[in-house]
Amino acid sequence: MGWHLIDWVGLAGGLLFLVAFWRTSIGQWTGRSLWYELDNLLGAVLMSIYAFRKGAFVNIGLNLVWGIVAIRGVTSWTERRMHRKQLKAAHRRKKAKRKA
Repeated sequence: MGWHLIDWVGLAGGLLFLVAFWRTSIGQWTGRSLWYELDNLLGAVLMSIYAFRKGAFVNIGLNLVWGIVAIRGVTSWTERRMHRKQLKAAHRRKKAKRKA
């Protein structure tokens, strides 16, 4: 019995979780970085597909929650980025008024 496509999907999802954990552990990423959140989101999607195909329904619930948390992380990252842009724009306007 060889590996099927679904087994590779599950392996890829698990590896994405591990890569995100490893890069965060060594300080390459932070727990708030976009790449960390995207790795977790894609890993959760792949692991959910794998678990569904294997009939591991408890695992599906865990991975759906993991994915929801990752989605919230991505939206939080987007909100922080937009806020920083607004602050920079306000700072530039204030600086321009001082020069005028």
